[in-house]
Amino acid sequence: MSRITADLKAFAIQYLRNPFGAAFSIGFPLLLVICFGAMFSPSATPDVHLLIQDLDGTPMSEQFIDTLNQTTISYSGTFETYMTEPTYDMNESVLQEHELSGAIVIPAGFEAQISGNQSVDIIVFLDESSSTDGVILENVDTAIVTFEASSSVSGQYVSITITEIDNGEFNFLNFFLPGIIALTIMLNCLMILASLMADYWSHGYFKILKTTPLKKWEWVLSKLIWYLVVMAVAILLLFVVGVGLFGANVTITPIAIALIVAGTLLFSSIGMIIGALAKHTDTAAGISQAIGQPMMFLSGIFWQLEEFPPIMQTISKFFPLTYLGAGLRATMLEGNDILALENLAVVVVLAVVFFILAVKLIKWKEK
Repeated sequence: MSRITADLKAFAIQYLRNPFGAAFSIGFPLLLVICFGAMFSPSATPDVHLLIQDLDGTPMSEQFIDTLNQTTISYSGTFETYMTEPTYDMNESVLQEHELSGAIVIPAGFEAQISGNQSVDIIVFLDESSSTDGVILENVDTAIVTFEASSSVSGQYVSITITEIDNGEFNFLNFFLPGIIALTIMLNCLMILASLMADYWSHGYFKILKTTPLKKWEWVLSKLIWYLVVMAVAILLLFVVGVGLFGANVTITPIAIALIVAGTLLFSSIGMIIGALAKHTDTAAGISQAIGQPMMFLSGIFWQLEEFPPIMQTISKFFPLTYLGAGLRATMLEGNDILALENLAVVVVLAVVFFILAVKLIKWKEK
């Protein structure tokens, strides 16, 4: 372990001495997110249109609605509420049909349950592709606190049940962010490590390493650990900019973290294999570009695979980046963990195979 730590520290110093490389690792994907975020994010603060349905029709439910209408939060856009009849069918298509940001249903028995010191749930319908969800929830939460503090209630009985609705609208930034995370992993691990490996060969660094106690797998592992650190920093910045600056509605999940780790292992191993076979920096760069460029544009990173011609969809299935991007999108955007796990299994199997192959191809004694 001490040998891995020592090599990791030495490589970190070497890596950071090249500011261009460090800037490319993080700056290029960040620039893509900023450019596409500026292009596809709303040009102005979106207005909030909230539909309210009162199935209770009692003084207490009317008091809550009045409290909700009087609640003010710090929001630069317009926040408007509308009432609908109790007989209206409040289903999951209501947001799309009426171009609403969200809807609230006050259930029957609202007053009776609170008067009986029982909890009651308010149903909140939210558009999962909208950036106004947080505004709606903040407004409702504030109204609940004010309502429960009133003399007629004096207790904490009201809670929220959230129903996320897919209104069928395609949000490019939500689609793009998981894909750019996958692309960041490929660019850094495959292309940079391929050139690094070839540089070690051409300068005879491996012959020097042969005279040290460091083993091949320890050298490989230290590089993987370092690139995991680099990926963590890059992805954190991408997430902060995409979500914080442009309102992307994606979530980092445990499966997403597993995909990031497995993807780093996979593309780092492929990069090492290219460098080990090429042994010259220019050759390695050319091969990595020849492999990476088609993957970048044919793996569903910038466009949905469903829009590709059938032959291109078939070709995309042979690219590892397709499974990494699809897995990240499934868990971070769609909440489809079954599909995400299927893609994770493919990435893990490929990562193990290419890692073993990379370790076997790296030989200190070769020239």
